[in-house]
Amino acid sequence: MRLRTLTALVALAIFIPLLVMGGSAFELLVIAIAGITLFELLSLLAVNFFTLESFFAYLLMYLALLPQHYLDFLPEQLDQMTLFYTGVVIFLSLMVHRPERLDFSLIAKITLAALYVGRGYHFLILGREMGLLAILFVLVIIWSNDTFAYLTGRAIGRRPLAPAISPNKTIEGSIGGIVGAFLVSLIFDYFFNIYQLSFLGNLILVILLCLAGQMGDLVESSIKRQYHVKDSGKLLPGHGGFLDRFDNILFVLPIFYFLMAFF
Repeated sequence: MRLRTLTALVALAIFIPLLVMGGSAFELLVIAIAGITLFELLSLLAVNFFTLESFFAYLLMYLALLPQHYLDFLPEQLDQMTLFYTGVVIFLSLMVHRPERLDFSLIAKITLAALYVGRGYHFLILGREMGLLAILFVLVIIWSNDTFAYLTGRAIGRRPLAPAISPNKTIEGSIGGIVGAFLVSLIFDYFFNIYQLSFLGNLILVILLCLAGQMGDLVESSIKRQYHVKDSGKLLPGHGGFLDRFDNILFVLPIFYFLMAFF
């Protein structure tokens, strides 16, 4: 427990100041975290780092991740999706030349891993560009959901939420996480009121974000179960890997960005 707490404090001491600073400093941090997260996923797929497959994985991931202004030096027609798909086409073409090493299944897994990680962290950068309070609101909801789900599950959890994937998660914990996150959102809204939502609007927003976060956690648990590992990595003592810590963020932030078009 002490090691877990110490790791969290050190990580927050690095993450929070750079989050507050924003700009290039925060973007570079996210780029580094995304690189480590993809490394963890590629390790699960048994893809070695110094290979052509790994090169394309990182190329596609960073094409999905980088903000558009990093590509402003290119002609206007070459947007991120065009570049990403061009990379996929070239990657697929390698099957013709290396059929003994590359098949469609492996290329599909690597491409999806690159898109999952790259675009997910892309929305972390976009969230910060929406404003410090905006991204803090989302992170507070995510962390509150995790904390209250854990505490409620330990206290009164009885019915499993997804026993085949994550036996320790319970329906009671899931509900407790949502209720706790909603109460925290009311406190946040009282002091900052950044979106001026109605009570019902705030409730709907928090429920959707919490459900997205819980689904992100379950998806990552499913991936680990399929590859028979307990943690995605070992770089965060007491916590596992970076994907273990950011799995819910990769799901919540795209949903949040989408919902902001309607709230």
